[in-house]
Amino acid sequence: ALFEFASEGILITNSTGNIWKINPSAEKMFGYNKGELLGQKIEVLVPNRFSGSHQGLRDKFSTKPQPRSMSKGMDLFGKKKDGSEIPVEISLSPYSNEEGRFIIAFIIDITERKKAADNIKNYNFELESQVKDRTLILQDAVNQLEQTKEELKKALDKEKELNDMKSRFVTMASHEFR
Repeated sequence: ALFEFASEGILITNSTGNIWKINPSAEKMFGYNKGELLGQKIEVLVPNRFSGSHQGLRDKFSTKPQPRSMSKGMDLFGKKKDGSEIPVEISLSPYSNEEGRFIIAFIIDITERKKAADNIKNYNFELESQVKDRTLILQDAVNQLEQTKEELKKALDKEKELNDMKSRFVTMASHEFR
């Protein structure tokens, strides 16, 4: 029941990389009908640009199998039946029984998570752009205020000079009248 009704994709490959079992969630995730993937190489679900290197990585994992998450520090993609790609998160676990050695893969479609992360990235970029624009506007305003301050200072100095001249004139005129 756990295998059949899990919302995560689960598939099991044998030691040669053939899909031995796959749950309905994984089949749906990759766009395949029930049982259509059984017996096929796991590379059918790997995008073409990675399929050549995937077999070597699979063989390397088989020599030292241990549970691990493949997604740490990597962007992983799965290939759907129609050839489109989806971002995925994958965890691997080795398993052995009397029938042989197997690898269990737990697969999560992270398309929505990636979209949300991209939206946040775009929003942050937009906010940074707005901050830069507003900083430039503020810098222009500060420059204009500085220029106005200089002009006011010059006008004030001129006004003081005129007041001093007026005071001297009044003092001289007053003195002359006396």
